[in-house]
Amino acid sequence: MINKNFEKRFPFAYKYFSNLLNLSKENKKSFPQALIFEGEDTIGQYLFALELARNLNCLLNQDNDCTCTNCKWIKNHTHPAINNVSQLHFKPEGDETKTVISVKQALEIEKSLLLSSDYHRFFIFFSSQNKPLTQEECLEFDSFNYSNNIDYSIEPLNLKTFHPTTPNALLKSIEEPPKNTTFVFLTKSKENILQTIVSRCLAFKLSGTRKKIDYSNIFEFIKIYPDINYDNAFDISSNLYDFLSDCEKELDDILNEFLEFLKDMLKNNLSNQSLILKIKNDINLINNALKMKEASIQDKIILETLFLQIARGY
Repeated sequence: MINKNFEKRFPFAYKYFSNLLNLSKENKKSFPQALIFEGEDTIGQYLFALELARNLNCLLNQDNDCTCTNCKWIKNHTHPAINNVSQLHFKPEGDETKTVISVKQALEIEKSLLLSSDYHRFFIFFSSQNKPLTQEECLEFDSFNYSNNIDYSIEPLNLKTFHPTTPNALLKSIEEPPKNTTFVFLTKSKENILQTIVSRCLAFKLSGTRKKIDYSNIFEFIKIYPDINYDNAFDISSNLYDFLSDCEKELDDILNEFLEFLKDMLKNNLSNQSLILKIKNDINLINNALKMKEASIQDKIILETLFLQIARGY
Protein backbone atom coordinates (compact mmCIF):
# COMPACT_ATOMS: atom_id res chain seq x y z
CA MET A 1 0.00 0.00 0.00
CA ILE A 2 1.09 3.59 -0.54
CA ASN A 3 2.61 5.19 2.54
CA LYS A 4 -0.23 6.90 4.44
CA ASN A 5 1.85 10.06 4.80
CA PHE A 6 1.08 10.73 1.14
CA GLU A 7 -2.67 10.80 1.85
CA LYS A 8 -2.39 14.22 3.49
CA ARG A 9 0.26 15.41 1.04
CA PHE A 10 -1.46 14.43 -2.20
CA PRO A 11 -5.03 13.34 -1.29
CA PHE A 12 -6.41 12.95 -4.82
CA ALA A 13 -3.33 11.20 -6.22
CA TYR A 14 -3.17 8.95 -3.15
CA LYS A 15 -6.75 7.77 -3.65
CA TYR A 16 -6.46 7.46 -7.44
CA PHE A 17 -3.24 5.46 -7.46
CA SER A 18 -4.25 3.31 -4.48
CA ASN A 19 -7.29 2.17 -6.46
CA LEU A 20 -5.25 1.81 -9.63
CA LEU A 21 -2.61 -0.33 -7.93
CA ASN A 22 -5.32 -2.67 -6.65
CA LEU A 23 -6.85 -2.98 -10.11
CA SER A 24 -3.42 -3.50 -11.63
CA LYS A 25 -2.65 -6.24 -9.12
CA GLU A 26 -5.89 -7.99 -10.13
CA ASN A 27 -5.01 -7.55 -13.85
CA LYS A 28 -8.16 -5.46 -14.35
CA LYS A 29 -6.32 -2.35 -15.50
CA SER A 30 -2.81 -1.67 -16.72
CA PHE A 31 -0.59 0.91 -15.05
CA PRO A 32 0.06 4.09 -17.12
CA GLN A 33 3.10 4.09 -19.36
CA ALA A 34 3.78 7.83 -18.96
CA LEU A 35 2.98 10.29 -16.16
CA ILE A 36 3.58 13.97 -15.46
CA PHE A 37 3.63 15.15 -11.86
CA GLU A 38 3.37 18.95 -11.73
CA GLY A 39 3.51 21.42 -8.85
CA GLU A 40 5.95 23.08 -6.47
CA ASP A 41 6.73 19.97 -4.42
CA THR A 42 9.38 18.26 -6.57
CA ILE A 43 10.85 16.26 -3.66
CA GLY A 44 7.37 14.97 -2.81
CA GLN A 45 6.76 14.09 -6.46
CA TYR A 46 10.02 12.12 -6.61
CA LEU A 47 9.23 10.20 -3.44
CA PHE A 48 5.71 9.48 -4.68
CA ALA A 49 7.12 8.08 -7.94
CA LEU A 50 9.46 5.84 -5.94
CA GLU A 51 6.54 4.73 -3.78
CA LEU A 52 4.54 3.72 -6.86
CA ALA A 53 7.56 1.82 -8.18
CA ARG A 54 7.97 0.10 -4.82
CA ASN A 55 4.35 -1.03 -4.74
CA LEU A 56 4.53 -2.37 -8.28
CA ASN A 57 7.75 -4.30 -7.59
CA CYS A 58 7.17 -5.48 -4.01
CA LEU A 59 7.58 -9.24 -3.63
CA LEU A 60 5.33 -9.47 -0.57
CA ASN A 61 2.35 -7.39 0.56
CA GLN A 62 3.40 -3.78 -0.25
CA ASP A 63 3.49 -2.80 3.44
CA ASN A 64 5.45 0.37 4.22
CA ASP A 65 7.91 -1.57 6.36
CA CYS A 66 8.33 -4.42 3.89
CA THR A 67 11.86 -5.84 3.87
CA CYS A 68 11.72 -7.75 0.59
CA THR A 69 14.72 -7.28 -1.70
CA ASN A 70 12.94 -4.98 -4.12
CA CYS A 71 11.58 -2.68 -1.40
CA LYS A 72 15.00 -2.43 0.25
CA TRP A 73 16.70 -1.68 -3.07
CA ILE A 74 14.19 1.02 -3.97
CA LYS A 75 14.37 2.68 -0.57
CA ASN A 76 18.16 2.71 -0.84
CA HIS A 77 18.13 3.99 -4.46
CA THR A 78 19.93 0.91 -5.77
CA HIS A 79 17.20 -0.96 -7.67
CA PRO A 80 18.42 -1.91 -11.17
CA ALA A 81 15.06 -1.14 -12.81
CA ILE A 82 14.30 2.20 -11.14
CA ASN A 83 16.19 4.75 -13.19
CA ASN A 84 16.79 8.44 -12.55
CA VAL A 85 17.17 10.42 -15.78
CA SER A 86 18.74 13.87 -15.44
CA GLN A 87 21.80 15.82 -16.51
CA LEU A 88 23.77 13.57 -14.14
CA HIS A 89 21.99 10.21 -14.38
CA PHE A 90 21.60 7.44 -16.94
CA LYS A 91 24.60 8.68 -18.92
CA PRO A 92 25.92 6.27 -21.55
CA GLU A 93 29.64 5.93 -22.16
CA GLY A 94 30.98 8.87 -24.13
CA ASP A 95 28.19 11.25 -23.13
CA GLU A 96 29.94 14.19 -21.47
CA THR A 97 27.01 16.62 -21.49
CA LYS A 98 26.34 18.06 -18.03
CA THR A 99 23.74 20.76 -18.63
CA VAL A 100 21.00 18.92 -20.54
CA ILE A 101 19.36 15.52 -20.90
CA SER A 102 20.89 14.46 -24.20
CA VAL A 103 19.83 12.51 -27.27
CA LYS A 104 22.41 9.87 -26.31
CA GLN A 105 20.51 9.32 -23.06
CA ALA A 106 17.24 8.93 -24.98
CA LEU A 107 18.87 6.36 -27.26
CA GLU A 108 20.34 4.57 -24.24
CA ILE A 109 16.82 4.28 -22.77
CA GLU A 110 15.54 2.85 -26.04
CA LYS A 111 18.44 0.37 -26.06
CA SER A 112 17.80 -0.69 -22.46
CA LEU A 113 14.15 -1.42 -23.24
CA LEU A 114 15.21 -4.07 -25.75
CA LEU A 115 16.35 -6.19 -22.81
CA SER A 116 13.67 -8.18 -21.05
CA SER A 117 12.99 -7.52 -17.37
CA ASP A 118 11.11 -9.23 -14.58
CA TYR A 119 10.58 -5.87 -12.88
CA HIS A 120 8.22 -2.97 -13.51
CA ARG A 121 10.71 -0.44 -14.86
CA PHE A 122 10.55 3.25 -13.99
CA PHE A 123 12.35 6.14 -15.68
CA ILE A 124 12.02 9.24 -13.47
CA PHE A 125 12.97 12.48 -15.24
CA PHE A 126 14.03 15.58 -13.29
CA SER A 127 16.67 18.29 -13.33
CA SER A 128 19.72 17.79 -11.10
CA GLN A 129 23.00 19.27 -9.90
CA ASN A 130 25.98 17.86 -8.04
CA LYS A 131 25.00 18.99 -4.57
CA PRO A 132 23.64 17.21 -1.49
CA LEU A 133 20.09 17.47 -0.22
CA THR A 134 19.35 20.25 2.24
CA GLN A 135 18.69 19.32 5.85
CA GLU A 136 14.98 19.92 5.30
CA GLU A 137 14.97 17.67 2.22
CA CYS A 138 16.79 14.94 4.17
CA LEU A 139 13.98 15.04 6.72
CA GLU A 140 11.48 14.65 3.88
CA PHE A 141 13.16 11.41 2.77
CA ASP A 142 13.30 10.19 6.36
CA SER A 143 9.59 10.83 6.88
CA PHE A 144 8.75 8.41 4.05
CA ASN A 145 11.37 5.83 5.09
CA TYR A 146 13.65 6.40 2.11
CA SER A 147 17.40 6.80 2.38
CA ASN A 148 18.62 10.39 2.08
CA ASN A 149 22.15 9.30 1.31
CA ILE A 150 22.34 10.89 -2.13
CA ASP A 151 24.70 13.56 -3.45
CA TYR A 152 22.51 15.19 -6.08
CA SER A 153 19.62 17.64 -6.09
CA ILE A 154 16.09 16.86 -7.27
CA GLU A 155 14.70 19.84 -9.14
CA PRO A 156 11.81 20.39 -11.57
CA LEU A 157 12.19 19.93 -15.31
CA ASN A 158 12.00 22.97 -17.55
CA LEU A 159 12.30 23.54 -21.28
CA LYS A 160 16.06 23.99 -20.98
CA THR A 161 16.59 20.66 -19.21
CA PHE A 162 16.31 18.74 -22.48
CA HIS A 163 18.50 19.16 -25.52
CA PRO A 164 16.11 20.45 -28.23
CA THR A 165 16.17 17.14 -30.11
CA THR A 166 15.88 14.86 -27.07
CA PRO A 167 12.06 14.86 -26.71
CA ASN A 168 11.56 13.60 -30.26
CA ALA A 169 14.16 10.89 -29.62
CA LEU A 170 12.16 9.81 -26.56
CA LEU A 171 8.82 9.57 -28.32
CA LYS A 172 9.19 6.01 -29.61
CA SER A 173 10.11 4.71 -26.15
CA ILE A 174 7.18 6.54 -24.53
CA GLU A 175 4.63 5.53 -27.17
CA GLU A 176 5.58 1.88 -27.49
CA PRO A 177 7.31 0.74 -24.29
CA PRO A 178 7.50 -2.91 -23.30
CA LYS A 179 4.95 -4.11 -20.79
CA ASN A 180 5.53 -2.95 -17.21
CA THR A 181 7.39 0.25 -18.08
CA THR A 182 6.51 3.72 -16.79
CA PHE A 183 8.02 7.12 -17.55
CA VAL A 184 7.53 9.88 -14.95
CA PHE A 185 8.29 13.56 -15.55
CA LEU A 186 8.61 15.92 -12.54
CA THR A 187 7.94 19.61 -13.18
CA LYS A 188 6.36 22.75 -11.74
CA SER A 189 4.04 22.99 -14.73
CA LYS A 190 3.42 20.77 -17.74
CA GLU A 191 3.93 23.93 -19.82
CA ASN A 192 7.63 23.46 -19.05
CA ILE A 193 7.64 20.18 -21.02
CA LEU A 194 7.26 20.01 -24.78
CA GLN A 195 3.72 19.34 -25.95
CA THR A 196 4.83 16.26 -27.89
CA ILE A 197 5.60 14.56 -24.57
CA VAL A 198 2.70 16.08 -22.62
CA SER A 199 0.17 14.71 -25.12
CA ARG A 200 1.37 11.17 -24.41
CA CYS A 201 1.19 11.42 -20.60
CA LEU A 202 -1.39 11.44 -17.83
CA ALA A 203 -0.84 14.62 -15.84
CA PHE A 204 -1.46 15.00 -12.09
CA LYS A 205 -1.07 18.06 -9.89
CA LEU A 206 1.10 17.07 -6.95
CA SER A 207 1.67 20.43 -5.32
CA GLY A 208 1.55 19.38 -1.70
CA THR A 209 1.55 21.83 1.18
CA ARG A 210 3.35 25.03 0.31
CA LYS A 211 6.62 25.36 2.17
CA LYS A 212 7.76 28.72 3.42
CA ILE A 213 10.78 29.89 1.45
CA ASP A 214 13.85 30.71 3.54
CA TYR A 215 15.21 34.15 2.62
CA SER A 216 17.85 34.34 5.36
CA ASN A 217 20.63 33.88 2.79
CA ILE A 218 19.81 37.16 1.07
CA PHE A 219 18.52 39.14 4.05
CA GLU A 220 21.80 41.02 4.47
CA PHE A 221 21.44 42.37 0.93
CA ILE A 222 17.81 43.48 1.12
CA LYS A 223 17.37 44.39 4.79
CA ILE A 224 17.41 48.13 4.01
CA TYR A 225 14.17 47.72 2.06
CA PRO A 226 12.05 49.84 1.56
CA ASP A 227 14.90 52.42 1.60
CA ILE A 228 16.40 51.24 -1.68
CA ASN A 229 17.35 54.28 -3.78
CA TYR A 230 19.56 55.30 -6.68
CA ASP A 231 22.59 55.60 -4.39
CA ASN A 232 22.51 51.96 -3.27
CA ALA A 233 20.56 50.15 -6.03
CA PHE A 234 23.68 49.27 -8.06
CA ASP A 235 25.57 48.14 -4.97
CA ILE A 236 22.75 45.80 -3.95
CA SER A 237 22.39 44.32 -7.43
CA SER A 238 26.17 43.89 -7.75
CA ASN A 239 26.50 42.23 -4.33
CA LEU A 240 23.59 39.90 -5.06
CA TYR A 241 25.10 38.98 -8.43
CA ASP A 242 28.41 38.10 -6.74
CA PHE A 243 26.53 36.08 -4.12
CA LEU A 244 24.66 34.29 -6.90
CA SER A 245 27.96 33.21 -8.47
CA ASP A 246 29.62 32.23 -5.19
CA CYS A 247 26.78 30.07 -3.85
CA GLU A 248 25.90 28.48 -7.23
CA LYS A 249 22.25 29.44 -6.82
CA GLU A 250 19.88 30.15 -9.68
CA LEU A 251 18.54 33.68 -10.08
CA ASP A 252 15.00 32.26 -9.84
CA ASP A 253 15.81 31.14 -6.27
CA ILE A 254 17.04 34.59 -5.28
CA LEU A 255 14.02 36.32 -6.78
CA ASN A 256 11.60 33.92 -5.09
CA GLU A 257 13.35 34.47 -1.76
CA PHE A 258 12.95 38.23 -2.26
CA LEU A 259 9.25 37.63 -3.00
CA GLU A 260 8.87 35.71 0.25
CA PHE A 261 10.55 38.54 2.15
CA LEU A 262 8.12 41.08 0.65
CA LYS A 263 5.11 38.89 1.41
CA ASP A 264 6.19 38.67 5.05
CA MET A 265 6.68 42.43 5.16
CA LEU A 266 3.22 42.87 3.67
CA LYS A 267 1.65 40.75 6.41
CA ASN A 268 3.47 42.74 9.10
CA ASN A 269 2.48 46.17 7.80
CA LEU A 270 -1.21 45.88 6.98
CA SER A 271 -2.00 49.29 8.51
CA ASN A 272 0.57 51.18 6.42
CA GLN A 273 -1.26 51.81 3.16
CA SER A 274 1.57 53.61 1.36
CA LEU A 275 4.01 50.80 2.17
CA ILE A 276 1.45 48.20 1.09
CA LEU A 277 1.16 49.90 -2.32
CA LYS A 278 4.94 49.97 -2.70
CA ILE A 279 5.34 46.30 -1.73
CA LYS A 280 2.62 45.22 -4.16
CA ASN A 281 4.26 47.24 -6.92
CA ASP A 282 7.67 45.73 -6.18
CA ILE A 283 6.19 42.22 -6.14
CA ASN A 284 5.01 42.90 -9.69
CA LEU A 285 8.52 44.09 -10.59
CA ILE A 286 10.03 40.85 -9.28
CA ASN A 287 7.49 38.79 -11.22
CA ASN A 288 8.52 40.73 -14.32
CA ALA A 289 12.16 39.94 -13.51
CA LEU A 290 11.25 36.24 -13.38
CA LYS A 291 9.77 36.60 -16.88
CA MET A 292 13.00 38.26 -18.04
CA LYS A 293 14.86 35.22 -16.70
CA GLU A 294 12.61 32.94 -18.78
CA ALA A 295 13.52 35.07 -21.81
CA SER A 296 17.22 34.24 -21.21
CA ILE A 297 18.26 37.81 -20.38
CA GLN A 298 21.56 37.94 -18.48
CA ASP A 299 21.27 37.71 -14.69
CA LYS A 300 23.37 40.84 -14.10
CA ILE A 301 21.10 42.92 -16.36
CA ILE A 302 17.97 41.54 -14.68
CA LEU A 303 19.22 42.44 -11.20
CA GLU A 304 20.35 45.94 -12.19
CA THR A 305 17.05 46.60 -13.93
CA LEU A 306 15.02 45.29 -11.00
CA PHE A 307 16.70 47.38 -8.31
CA LEU A 308 16.69 50.54 -10.42
CA GLN A 309 12.95 50.03 -10.98
CA ILE A 310 12.43 49.51 -7.23
CA ALA A 311 14.45 52.67 -6.54
CA ARG A 312 12.34 54.82 -8.84
CA GLY A 313 9.07 53.06 -8.02
CA TYR A 314 8.17 51.63 -11.45
